[in-house]
Amino acid sequence: MNKKVMLFVIIMVFVTVLFAQEKVVIPVVYGQSRTAVENFVSAEDLKGVTLAAEAINERGGLLGKEVEILDCMIYSFDLETLKTLETKMFSPENLFAIIGANTSGLSKYIAPKIQEKDIIMISPISTAEEITQIGDYIYRACFIDPFQGTAMARFAIEALDAKTAAVLIKTTSPYSVGISRYFIEEFSKTDNVILQQTYAGEDVNYTEILTQVKAANPDVVFVPGHGSDSGLIMKQAHMMGIDSIFLGGDGWGKGALGVAGEEAAEGNYFVNHWHKDVDSSLSKAFVERYESHYGEGLIASSAALAYDALMLLAEAVENAGNFNPSAIKSELDKITGFKGVTGTIDYSRGRDPYNKDAVILKYEANDIVYSTTVVSE
Repeated sequence: MNKKVMLFVIIMVFVTVLFAQEKVVIPVVYGQSRTAVENFVSAEDLKGVTLAAEAINERGGLLGKEVEILDCMIYSFDLETLKTLETKMFSPENLFAIIGANTSGLSKYIAPKIQEKDIIMISPISTAEEITQIGDYIYRACFIDPFQGTAMARFAIEALDAKTAAVLIKTTSPYSVGISRYFIEEFSKTDNVILQQTYAGEDVNYTEILTQVKAANPDVVFVPGHGSDSGLIMKQAHMMGIDSIFLGGDGWGKGALGVAGEEAAEGNYFVNHWHKDVDSSLSKAFVERYESHYGEGLIASSAALAYDALMLLAEAVENAGNFNPSAIKSELDKITGFKGVTGTIDYSRGRDPYNKDAVILKYEANDIVYSTTVVSE
């Protein structure tokens, strides 16, 4: 081999190795409280994306590039912190997509800024209806608020034979306000919402509104809040001897169980996106991977949705054959039968998954157990 050929071979080997070492960085944006219980829950988004990146890298990466996750977590939502978040999430070179956010409020802040730059955003679990209406580069992996509010009302009527309901609305949360509206609309078609009360997110003493609940004695009490407030409401209701069945949205999960405690949570239900006992091969494989990394126990649906969000992105990138956001967007818009951990995702009617079902889960013996599936209509 002459010197020129040898030099060419060395250069090609160097270029090949250099290319193989290239990484594609994908930010995952999520907010979490400083309380121990909610930290554990919110971190599930990061766990899900991390597991998806691992699975993608095991099969050779994304178009031959290793996927690296950039953790963009924030504890508070003051302007200075949000600006810092914005700087961080837009920091990767050749940024083409972002996974997040994990709440509708945070998604409403970041989505317009992501849309301005024509970058793909896939939110795992922002359920507010208007999120994807912000722009044509904004997608989600979950069902939306109208469906879960309606689904829980139908479950209360059909499965629990509820004739009366009270609704407790967290006015500081657009999520809570929206879901409540759809629950009330659906429940009121055949039965009676006999009490509506409001509370603020920072409240910790719910004696006043729960006194009214006790006097009204409804069959069910719908509380579409989040872990800390919904858990406290259940705990204080139990202490006051209220025996109505409490119902919630996908904001409950592990967080509400941890705050309420086993006795107060027992026998109450909430609507959710997925449960680890769902009988599908993809779900079982995800549970096995999750438990091998993080141990056995409850798995928040946000982890599975975050996993699906990155896998959705990966499929679109691979179909596009490049990292151009416009090309990736075109491929996302074509997805009609993506098989994910949390079910089938279909973007044929827009950037919200069409006809995606929900599960109803129950607190039982300090665990979260599968109760039934509510079929989308």
